[in-house]
Amino acid sequence: MNKNELNSIVENYINDLQCALREPILKRVIGHFPVDSIKAFFLLLPIVNEEIKEDKLRKITLSLGAIHAAFDVHDRIESAQATSAEQQLTVLAGDHFSGIHYRILAEIGEFAFIRELSQTIAHINEQKTSLHHERRITGPVLLERLRVIESGCIATFYKSYGFDSYLELMETVLTFVRLDRMATSAEQQAFRIDESIIQQAMDLLLPKLNQELEQISSLHPALQQVIQELVNPLTSLS
Repeated sequence: MNKNELNSIVENYINDLQCALREPILKRVIGHFPVDSIKAFFLLLPIVNEEIKEDKLRKITLSLGAIHAAFDVHDRIESAQATSAEQQLTVLAGDHFSGIHYRILAEIGEFAFIRELSQTIAHINEQKTSLHHERRITGPVLLERLRVIESGCIATFYKSYGFDSYLELMETVLTFVRLDRMATSAEQQAFRIDESIIQQAMDLLLPKLNQELEQISSLHPALQQVIQELVNPLTSLS
């Protein structure tokens, strides 16, 4: 497997997910369904690295992609416009995507995982609420909240299906990527977090990120390449 083949695997997953989420009426309102390619990559990481050919795991990753899409759609909503018809349809789109995740898992009988994931989703929503309402926050607290928000669902997947060895790498990279995105004014305004706190959090996480990058030699070279290309520009700017 080379990088082009890996990219094709991720693109095929995203296409499959978009097909699973497709609803013409909702698409006219919210445009393209949001699919985070970095989260998609980490969802597939252990499966690709270990060359697992199991259809059940493919369906589980699609269900998790639907949850991520639901979160991303709900995050588009601005509280000042929440009563508009378009915003209400956006809420419904997020609920629709959440329902798809449940249907996929129910069809393959993964009810224990549904329960685990429900607890994770509730925890993520609690962390988002805290970030929206906290006026005083420290770098360590921000790190912990973002770790849950960005990696919680994938972490539950890893823990439930024996992929624990990939956990810290995934959590660290996804959290660092989100911090980098929060450097934009829009992200800062959404959570009302000072740029100095964001930078403090990045500085705290950077040694852990470098440590994880030093230990990825066990991954397939194509996977190593993608991760390095993803984080190198971020670490050079931190």
